[in-house]
Amino acid sequence: MKRRFLIGLLLVALTAFYGCKNDDDGYSLGKFWVTTATIEKGAISPYIIVTDNGDRLFPSASDVPWFKTRNGQRVWINYTILGDAEGNIDHFVKVNDLAEILTKGILDLTPANADSIGHDPIDIRSYWFTDDFLTIRFVYGGGGTVHFINLVQDVDNPVNENGLPILEFRHNRNNDPYNYRMRGTVSFNLNALKSEDASSVEFVLKARNFQGEPDFEKVLKFEYGE
Repeated sequence: MKRRFLIGLLLVALTAFYGCKNDDDGYSLGKFWVTTATIEKGAISPYIIVTDNGDRLFPSASDVPWFKTRNGQRVWINYTILGDAEGNIDHFVKVNDLAEILTKGILDLTPANADSIGHDPIDIRSYWFTDDFLTIRFVYGGGGTVHFINLVQDVDNPVNENGLPILEFRHNRNNDPYNYRMRGTVSFNLNALKSEDASSVEFVLKARNFQGEPDFEKVLKFEYGE
């Protein structure tokens, strides 16, 4: 229960603190920020947190020392700024909580896996690119069982009439009744869309929305070149 409470605190606080900066002359231990980020492990121990707005944070202290980190891991982070740093580190921080973000690649949609992929409604609320990741925040109905979330490309119809790849954000609710309106976050690695002779690619993102609401369909541009 304690873990669920902390993750809930992360999501509730997002509305007020996502992407905020401290404009004061100093930093207060009573303030905290919540955002999405990627773990960077390697040259600096134990790790660096790279937020999606580009800040590089060093965990000088942590309330979750048991949280297992790995290079390239996508996370929600709740943190308090302890002070400014130098070089390629922006701030020293205290990590109040970490929660892993579901991270997947692009899955081929075939007749064999169509049923398990599902086509239940899901509401895309926001999305953004960070390095090789497309992160999506979404709303769905459920509350009793595990749902399946995927980004798929139909092997029989991979592109539209203009030659743009079509990616579908798919949801299988596993027959879970709509008891609650729930929120989730997922990151998809888009490496499969990259081409050696280009620095960006446009693609169509689709999703089936709830009855009475227009389905989601937008052309997005994934930029990956220097």
